[in-house]
Amino acid sequence: MNKIYVLGVGPGSPEYILPIIHRKAAQCQVLVGGKRNLKLFHALGKQELYIKSNIAEIIEKIKELAATEQVGVLVSGDPGFYSFLTSLLRHFSREELEVYPGIGSLQYLFAKGALPWQDAELTSLHGRRIEDLEELIRTKTKVAFLTDPRFPAGEIAAYLVSRRIQGKRALIGENLSYPEEKIYDLPLEKCRSLEVANLCVMVIYDDK
Repeated sequence: MNKIYVLGVGPGSPEYILPIIHRKAAQCQVLVGGKRNLKLFHALGKQELYIKSNIAEIIEKIKELAATEQVGVLVSGDPGFYSFLTSLLRHFSREELEVYPGIGSLQYLFAKGALPWQDAELTSLHGRRIEDLEELIRTKTKVAFLTDPRFPAGEIAAYLVSRRIQGKRALIGENLSYPEEKIYDLPLEKCRSLEVANLCVMVIYDDK
């Protein structure tokens, strides 16, 4: 079986795709990914497998194709942070995968905010309780996370303020790297009325 390439395609804009990702995608006969990621490489004319909700079916198809073809799996951001890599590792060994990094949405947002992130706690709200996030924000000086449709950014801010969390700022990014990108950097109290996309990226940090 050929090694399966897992390719991080960055936050969304073609400008943020690393050269090695272009090169490895060009070497593949088959590209697997979400519709938005596949569109980035459509000009290569490769066979494409669209990931929707058919995860088990896609995994079996990857196994079948990798026996004779070079398969590349396109994942948003960086493969090592809440990506399809986690699902792949339930069905393939690490030796069967060849992973190439990309620029993650959190890394991108930290850069836009001119904030270092070596001291940040990184997490995601996907499938988690907002109470868990509250505990992190109380005990850490800087917490960065992916939001969840259940908890838009404005609701998160309103909840935290209602829990008497003070002295914090929120850096919020939506549609990162796209022309319609919006980035806010405000005291937490002023974020409660923000109308932001359900899926965005947030950093909550000490207002020093």
